[in-house]
Amino acid sequence: MVDYNLGCTVRLDDEETLALLARLYEDGAIRHIQVQAVPLPRRLFRERLGRIAASGIPVVVHAPHHGHGVNPCAPAAYDDRPLAVIKAYIEEAMSRTLEAADTLGAETIVLHAGRYEPGGRFTAVEAFADFLDHHNDPRLTLENLPAVYAGYPLLGNTAKELAALAGTRITRFCLDFPHLACTANYRRLSFVDELEQFEGLNVALHHLSNIRCGSITDEHLELDHPDGGLDLAAVFARLRRHAAVPATLEYKEDSANVYARQVEVFAGLWAE
Repeated sequence: MVDYNLGCTVRLDDEETLALLARLYEDGAIRHIQVQAVPLPRRLFRERLGRIAASGIPVVVHAPHHGHGVNPCAPAAYDDRPLAVIKAYIEEAMSRTLEAADTLGAETIVLHAGRYEPGGRFTAVEAFADFLDHHNDPRLTLENLPAVYAGYPLLGNTAKELAALAGTRITRFCLDFPHLACTANYRRLSFVDELEQFEGLNVALHHLSNIRCGSITDEHLELDHPDGGLDLAAVFARLRRHAAVPATLEYKEDSANVYARQVEVFAGLWAE
């Protein structure tokens, strides 16, 4: 058994990647999976949950985010659906997320505060507080987001901002390394200094992939990507200091093929 708690991400409907991750788990190469609770028809949702539960792999659940139509801090931003439809959709999505966590025995539910329209940060902060008032679960774990993506701002980019958003409602946090690097590049901050600020938070999960050197855009690149610019020395120094905190790899394209190799890359970086 490896001396770190590494995991990989899989969508609820991605059976090919789940099969690969089950083999990696059986081999002892990973110790958990992060399940993206993407919206699915009810029957398919229950069927997929059953298959994941049957794998016996410990699970972290990732709640749907704005890419799935769930945008807590500004539900109607960048969305032309009627507001009543949006709100009903979010309620159903969060209900399914809690159901997934219950079924899979997940102790962690990763949450994004969301994106908002330029100039709307104050309103977004208030809306997110309202969201937490209506969705109060001790498993909710707030993740830091890049400062911007595709031209729109996102809420909760630094340790200080996450703490302010969480207030007393959320006590657990997810540190996403490439998101923090994108924020540091965009705001011209020191990545190492911003990383240090997370020592004051109760970080329950790490997210890891790579970004291009100097980039402000989160691309979920491989750890050994030739254009990678993430400060891996600083990242792995923190991972070793907090070896008991799970670290989840997150990739988007060709996941089944990418994860098999990236688990090995991670092991090599850890050994170094």
